[in-house]
Amino acid sequence: MIERRFLRILVVYALALLGLHLLVSRIPTTWAFFWYPPKLVGEGGRLAPEEWLWGVYPYTYLARWLQFAFAAGVGAWTLWLGFGRDTPWKPLGFPSRPHTQALLALASFPLFWFGRTVHTRWGDAYILVKGIAHPDVRLTYNWQAPLDTYLHAQLFRLGERLWGWEDALPAYWILSSMAGVLAVWVLLKLAENLGRTHLERWVVFGVMVTLGTMQLFFGYPENYTIISLLMLTFFWLGWRVVQGIGSLWGPSIVLALAHGFHPSTLFLQPAMAFLVWWLWRRRGEPVAQVLAAWLLPVLVVLVGVLALMTAGGHGLDAFLGPEAPGGGDHRWWVPLSQPTGEWEYYTLFSRGHLMDILNEQWLTQPFTLITLALLLIFFWRTWPRDAYSGFLLLAAGAYLFLIFTWNPDYGGQRDWDLFSTAAWPATLLMAYWLIRTLGTEALLRTGGVLIAHQLLYTAAWVYSNTRPWEWS
Repeated sequence: MIERRFLRILVVYALALLGLHLLVSRIPTTWAFFWYPPKLVGEGGRLAPEEWLWGVYPYTYLARWLQFAFAAGVGAWTLWLGFGRDTPWKPLGFPSRPHTQALLALASFPLFWFGRTVHTRWGDAYILVKGIAHPDVRLTYNWQAPLDTYLHAQLFRLGERLWGWEDALPAYWILSSMAGVLAVWVLLKLAENLGRTHLERWVVFGVMVTLGTMQLFFGYPENYTIISLLMLTFFWLGWRVVQGIGSLWGPSIVLALAHGFHPSTLFLQPAMAFLVWWLWRRRGEPVAQVLAAWLLPVLVVLVGVLALMTAGGHGLDAFLGPEAPGGGDHRWWVPLSQPTGEWEYYTLFSRGHLMDILNEQWLTQPFTLITLALLLIFFWRTWPRDAYSGFLLLAAGAYLFLIFTWNPDYGGQRDWDLFSTAAWPATLLMAYWLIRTLGTEALLRTGGVLIAHQLLYTAAWVYSNTRPWEWS
């Protein structure tokens, strides 16, 4: 009975969200001025009033008849899963052989490549793509994403010399699609390890691979693709550590590299600290040994990045000055009482901030937070409290804190990508709790609802970014 209630509440939410996607183009644009301040959606604002529901707006890029057809199909599927009779389904066997997993991952490359983003509309994409190639700029060193910018700049130099590239977009396309292949392989490994049955493995893999954040692997020209791959690898290696299979050096080195590619990954350090504590207290490993494995990789990467940036003329003076974190106005946090900066539009506890957070969730992880909440409500006695659950809970909590409090100059207002990486730990935590909490039938139906809806919305989102934009 509890599983049935859980599933049906989730189904009602899923159908409501499906209806919102279908009706988003018919919602009056005047509603934008209720949710967002005029400075943001008014004349000269950064957000067009008709796109104020930017988390579901990509669905409008589909032909209207396709919108109705897909909505009808997914809606019928959802109703049947939520209210239909039990059926003895037998899921396909999950691919467990290493060469099969490798082949499946390689087979995903054409999908990422042919679905690649063709414009530079989002975030700092235009600055990066054009700045790296501009003869007077030759952007190579950037404290916002040191190793990421440097790697893409070096690949562009090679492409410019060999193939006459005019901007850095091909460099981002290549590295993003390749990272997508590796991410699929890591997710196959992670699902195989976490799941105890074929069904559990398919649910973990399906829920993760259909997230809107997967857009980062479709040739996305920004700084968050490689850290997504490193984050997923970190979560996989973290599982191996708590299972006594792998060494702490593995996740520590991967996380340290992620810091070098983008500093937002520092918010995964609480999860890393948990692994250190767990190995010391529960496994009895010497404190000096675990501290060395934790701190040495971070120090090596920090020194290496500082040396690289200093050699490029962007040392600590640049980091503490014009290239300090916090966006154009160098303000880190959403204001509590009064927006004062040029790029600040609302306060922390305001309608505008709430709507930006909702749009972000609908775009990148539309079912994660509500599913976690329902699991806590209905299964609070039985949801897992093991080491891996604690590890993921700290990772997800820290990243959700980041996206809720960080200045929207660095996210929100359709600048979705920085905050999108919060979907990885939160959704993995949700999938882990699902497979450790629900029975077979409930898991089968819940997974079917989540994967079908996420796949539809992510496909529309990816498709929308294959369409040229006016100033790309």
